[in-house]
Amino acid sequence: MAAAIPILLLTFLLAAATPSAGPSYVIKTTCAAVTNATVGTPYRYCVRTLSANPAAAAAKDARGLAIAATNLTATNVTSTELTITRLIDALYNCLVTYQSMQASIAGALQDLNAGRFDVASPKLRDASFQPDFCELAMMESDTDKDPMSDENNANYLVSGMAYNIAELIARHAAK
Repeated sequence: MAAAIPILLLTFLLAAATPSAGPSYVIKTTCAAVTNATVGTPYRYCVRTLSANPAAAAAKDARGLAIAATNLTATNVTSTELTITRLIDALYNCLVTYQSMQASIAGALQDLNAGRFDVASPKLRDASFQPDFCELAMMESDTDKDPMSDENNANYLVSGMAYNIAELIARHAAK
């Protein structure tokens, strides 16, 4: 066991002292050239992205880098299409949820105008939970993106306020 420690230490020191290969000359020179191109690519982004891709890291010339970068683009586009599809599905669920909420609010408004606070209050309570269903749809989309967050929060707050006021009136009227 004692002999294993110096060998392990020697292995660690050799590994730490061995310089990493770093980005290839082809990657560095190509990235330097495209930094000033029409669609300027930040040098660090270019080097980091291409160096992390095995096909690009193994490329012998700019053509190989172009192929690798195009394949990376195709992968990103496919991923973006999937994200958009998931967001559309989630947004459709939000639309249906808000249409239901609109119907509840319209009914509650009729009841409030008619003085039926005890009937309006449960409709407003139900409506106040609807933004949460939209938030849930966005979370279930697995996109880590929520273009509805601000609207959901605003609707949650205002519908909750409407419910609380109607409930206060309904309780007062019941006494």
